[in-house]
Amino acid sequence: MEARLLLAALAALCVPTAAWHAGSLPPRPHRAASPRAAPPAAAEEELTLPELQEELLELLDDIPSRGAGASAEDADDVMEIVGELAALNPRPDWAVAPELAGRWRLRYTSSKAFHNNRGLTGYARDIGGVSTPELLMEIRTDYSIVTYVEPLTLEGGSIAAVLGGFAGAKEVKAECVWKASRDVFLVNTQRIVVGDRSWEPADRQDKAIRTMGACEPIFLDQNLFVLRSQIPTIIFVFQRA
Repeated sequence: MEARLLLAALAALCVPTAAWHAGSLPPRPHRAASPRAAPPAAAEEELTLPELQEELLELLDDIPSRGAGASAEDADDVMEIVGELAALNPRPDWAVAPELAGRWRLRYTSSKAFHNNRGLTGYARDIGGVSTPELLMEIRTDYSIVTYVEPLTLEGGSIAAVLGGFAGAKEVKAECVWKASRDVFLVNTQRIVVGDRSWEPADRQDKAIRTMGACEPIFLDQNLFVLRSQIPTIIFVFQRA
């Protein structure tokens, strides 16, 4: 009897070890299951603003393609953290805040239209051999100007790399004006600039850029600028570039 009990105890100890070696490393825990993100026992244990920012940026480091490859769990985590940041927004007066001006880099968006267009202007979707893997937003508050900059990556053998308006170009710019209207960041596109060429945006590009044309800033400080679309589940997270 004692021998059988001893064998059963040894088997129980060996099962977790075998399971660990049989599988791969465990995935990153969902925020709701993470000990760090567990509900605080007291108000003083709630995450501070810097801690929330650190948690968000660490999460975004693990999400590919500016959110296009986000799992449902990661997307939920981003929305949860952004909601907590919005509640602590230090600059609700964003339109007159000095932090607004400068250059910002898009880290994440939940916009399906943006991802379907493979960027803001949509050229990466419409023209073979063109990709725009990064989006920069340059805001001027003195003249209410915003310029979206998408550095171009052209495949060597593509027509776009040697012919047409994209030949030799390093980036595509959408030059716009902005204004604050009822707490909304309204953007109107003026022209598209590629290299030394410029033109008024075609209807296709104008519609593409409109995905960010009427968003509400819900968080702003020196490091982060978060915009929420009129559809609440669509957000854009920018980090200071």
